[in-house]
Amino acid sequence: MKVKNIELTSFRNIEYEKLDFNEGVNVIYGDNAQGKTNILEGIYIFARGKSFRASKDKELIKFGKNTAYSLLNFNNSSGDTTLGVEISSSKPKSFYRNNLKVSKTSEIIGEFRSVLFCPSHLGIISDSPSVRRSFIDVAISQLRPVYIKLLSKYNNYLMNKNAILKREDISEQRIKELCDIYSEELALICSEISEIRQDYINKLDHYVKEFFKDMTGGRELPTVTYDASHSLKEGASREEIRQKYLDLYASSREREIKYGSTLYGIHKDDLRIDINGKDGRFYASQGQQRSLALAMKMAEGEISREATGEYPVFLLDDVLSELDEKRKSYVMSSIDKRQVIITTCEPSVFKGDNESFIRIKEGKRI
Repeated sequence: MKVKNIELTSFRNIEYEKLDFNEGVNVIYGDNAQGKTNILEGIYIFARGKSFRASKDKELIKFGKNTAYSLLNFNNSSGDTTLGVEISSSKPKSFYRNNLKVSKTSEIIGEFRSVLFCPSHLGIISDSPSVRRSFIDVAISQLRPVYIKLLSKYNNYLMNKNAILKREDISEQRIKELCDIYSEELALICSEISEIRQDYINKLDHYVKEFFKDMTGGRELPTVTYDASHSLKEGASREEIRQKYLDLYASSREREIKYGSTLYGIHKDDLRIDINGKDGRFYASQGQQRSLALAMKMAEGEISREATGEYPVFLLDDVLSELDEKRKSYVMSSIDKRQVIITTCEPSVFKGDNESFIRIKEGKRI
């Protein structure tokens, strides 16, 4: 998969720019706060359906404008595709495929695939479980569109059940009856999502071991496992998982009413990342945590290649400045045969033999 060009209009600090990319390493460089990351943001929005840093879509619109646009041209094994997005200050954003509007954002997820790696990802090992859940959810969503629908359905049921648990205008008996209905649905979806997550994490563990071995010379052994809230051992069937959640919901019903919240479900899951048998959150050094994070991102790309037959586009946002020379060298030696679009303040890091350079200043190519 290769990005041919990106066209941005009134996007962040960019008035208008159309940038072409080659099939190898593309270096976007310039001083801080000039718009380098904005370009990656304009590309990545087509992989996830939203920005990786803006909490609200309207933050993407250039000051003084009412609408922002991003137009991405890319090709893969199926041919050329154009994806577009219109972001308005007064209505929800709209996505387009080959100039035709799509009815739902989920319809374009998975068409353009990318692996994003930015400085905040270096803390994925020590960050909260929600960060690690987001990592696997974003990665899986690009490969299995049905997963997005399952997550959306689950979140809707969870929100409705929690709303019922907080109600004070109906009897406790009625609350129990309504919650039981939602618990049935949640247990079913939990079993499906758990199965998909387990499969992905098994692949993740395999590739993380490979990349970490390359980085460390095999001196340390990482292990990535699924810390599922259902607490069943790996290999449990979908029906066993569904029944376990039903049992958990039944046994925790009184506590859920007391706390006004659903206490079990895939929204409580986590990734357990160990190194030499010890929990990486507490025992891995900062260098080890960064190597693990790097290995997880490289593994994400390999799983995508395995599933689709081609590498996704790698978007690296100023990540080299956060790595020591050893890990920096490893990144540079590992990106062969992949399209990489990378931002940096230090273009001298790159030799310039096979790279394409784009300098950005105040939102413009110069």
